[in-house]
Amino acid sequence: MTELELRLKAALAAAKWLGTKEGSADHRRILDIYNSIRPLPRGYAMQTTDPWCAAFVCAAAVEAGIGELVPKECSCGQIIELAKRMGIWIEDDAHVPMIGDWVLYNWDAAESGDDTGAADHVGIVAGVLDGKMLVIEGNYDNTVKLRRLTINTQTIRGFVCPRYDTLAKEDEMVRYHSLEEVPAYARGTIEKLTDDGSLRGIAEDDLGLTEELVRILVILDRRGLL
Repeated sequence: MTELELRLKAALAAAKWLGTKEGSADHRRILDIYNSIRPLPRGYAMQTTDPWCAAFVCAAAVEAGIGELVPKECSCGQIIELAKRMGIWIEDDAHVPMIGDWVLYNWDAAESGDDTGAADHVGIVAGVLDGKMLVIEGNYDNTVKLRRLTINTQTIRGFVCPRYDTLAKEDEMVRYHSLEEVPAYARGTIEKLTDDGSLRGIAEDDLGLTEELVRILVILDRRGLL
C-alpha cells in the first residue's frame, strides 16, 4: 500500500465505529482490541467504565495494521511522552496535520499562547481542507463522533504524526490514470475530489489511483468524511 492508502485505511478503521456508544457491544470490542496489545501498556486492562479516547485511537491503529507506528497507551499524557521518544510528536497548534495523524487536546488551555498543559483527549484526523479538519474521537459525549474544528484552535495540545512512509510500498496494482478509467460506482467521488483540489499534487495529469485507494475513498465519502 502507498502512504496515502495507509493513512486512509487508518481513518477508515476509526470511521467504521462512528456512532458506537459507551457500554455497547462495539465499545467492548474496541476495548478488547486494545487489551489484546502485547505487551499490554503498563499491564493495565481497560474496563468499560474507564475513559477510552486513547484506547480507541490505539485500537483503530491495530485494526488498520499500523500499530507499530503509534504510541500505544490508554493515557493521553503517556501518548505524548511515548510519541516524543519515537520522534513523532509535533507541539505546534498551527501545524497542518494529514489524514491518519492524531490530535490531542487540552480543554483547560490558556486563552492565548502555545499550550503546554496536560492533555485531556485524543482523536484521529480523517480529513483536512481549507484550514479545517475532521477528527474521529472515541468517548466524545460517551460516543464515537466526528469533531469539526479549525486548525490552530487554542485547545489543540499537539499532534502525533506516525511515519506511515516506513510501511508504504508501491504495489503492482491496477491504477486508474484518468477519471474516465475510474469505475462508475466511484466516479462521482473522484470527480468531487479532483474538482475541489483534494487530489491535486498526487500527479500532474495522471491520477494514478489504485483500486484500493479508490475503494477507501468511496467508503469515506459515503460516511460523510470527504
